Amino acid sequence: MKAKTKSYCIICGEEKDGIEIKDDYVLSSIRWFKTNVTKTEKNNRLVVCKDCYPKYASMRKRYESRQALYVGLGIVFAIMSLVLAPSATTLFMDIILILFLYALSLLTYMPKLKVDVNEKHANKR
Repeated sequence: MKAKTKSYCIICGEEKDGIEIKDDYVLSSIRWFKTNVTKTEKNNRLVVCKDCYPKYASMRKRYESRQALYVGLGIVFAIMSLVLAPSATTLFMDIILILFLYALSLLTYMPKLKVDVNEKHANKR
């Protein structure tokens, strides 16, 4: 018989039930690293508990806004630099800059939920 996987809240870190987190490329990369390199993968279920949802929602909103801001600034800077000095080198450096700014947005990374809570509430009305 297979053992039940434990579920942990990503905000408070306690073992609780809650809304499950959607696996994306960031979480898949972390799980791959933990499985293949450190050999410490536990395959726990990641959730947001009911008590931590308000904090999660504000952190997710901040992540999404910073991601849009950083990528937007990178694109604006890239367009300006290409207008001032159009060359293949400039284009390459602009791509590197946009990728770097996108990576900076991952410092505040907060994954999506598997279930869209707003959609769930809209269906109840």
